[in-house]
Amino acid sequence: MKMVFTELKEHVDLIRDAFPDDELVIFDHPLEEEQLIDVARDAEVISVFIYTQVTEKVIDSIPSLKLVVTRSVGFDHIASKHAIEKGITVCHVPDYGAHVVAEHVFALLLASARRIPSADAFVKNERRFDFSNFLGLELRDKTLGVVGTGKIGAAVIEIAKGFGMRVVAYDVYQNKSLAAKYGFPYLPLEEVLGESDFVTLHTPLTPDTHHLIDATAISRMKKGSILINASRGGVLDSRALRDALTSGHLWGAGIDVLEDEAHPEKDPLLDSPRIVITPHSAFYTKEVLQRISQLTIETVKSYKAGSPVNKVPSEYL
Repeated sequence: MKMVFTELKEHVDLIRDAFPDDELVIFDHPLEEEQLIDVARDAEVISVFIYTQVTEKVIDSIPSLKLVVTRSVGFDHIASKHAIEKGITVCHVPDYGAHVVAEHVFALLLASARRIPSADAFVKNERRFDFSNFLGLELRDKTLGVVGTGKIGAAVIEIAKGFGMRVVAYDVYQNKSLAAKYGFPYLPLEEVLGESDFVTLHTPLTPDTHHLIDATAISRMKKGSILINASRGGVLDSRALRDALTSGHLWGAGIDVLEDEAHPEKDPLLDSPRIVITPHSAFYTKEVLQRISQLTIETVKSYKAGSPVNKVPSEYL
């Protein structure tokens, strides 16, 4: 069986050892559409990360293709519905450790609320201590609005309770047992935005959630609040966020994702005031990379055994 892996930098030997009898073609970088078609023309399996697009053209151009595995939770970079309609199985990594992204969310929130990057740069550049320009915000007793209460959203809520925060949440699919466990209400999105001191986004990117947080939604947020996005860049309208930061409507923002991560230089948020940006690194720990590799191996082996696991959820297609 021929398998093509893109963006595979770590644990290459682990992958090779798992499939000693198969033909593996491995790239440590993303492939453009035509490149992918060329190298995978007779492949049965393609495994990608978030920057290789598996488009309808790719799918139609590889008649031997039977399985697409993305080594990520999100799968908006794959034409999943088109693939499935053609009888191709599409799988992802449903949970490589939701807590690790949740931890990063609070790193972004604290960095923004306490203006840590600016304070750090000031001390190092100016060589003096002066706290007067770095007035911060406390988290305790504040309201955190969680938009999306899947595995990552649930982990965020657990941490928020440890900080002594009140939580309100919005989700199309309400998890009543989670709400009972942590004592939070589900509210309409408008109310979550209006009641929250801090809002964090944890929804997949679908046609329904594209620019879910637009200029109108941001205008409903409290003046002086903070917005965190560690989900997908397209869930948030970058220009609307930039305008809200420039006007002072929002205190700040913490962003781990952009709308066009292949061309970050074009994103209007890069020059915005009071924003902390990390390069889609919320997941990026030694432990996670090990888990992703193991889950990818398990997924491919389950497909070869005739019972593929970790299929992408149909409700998001």
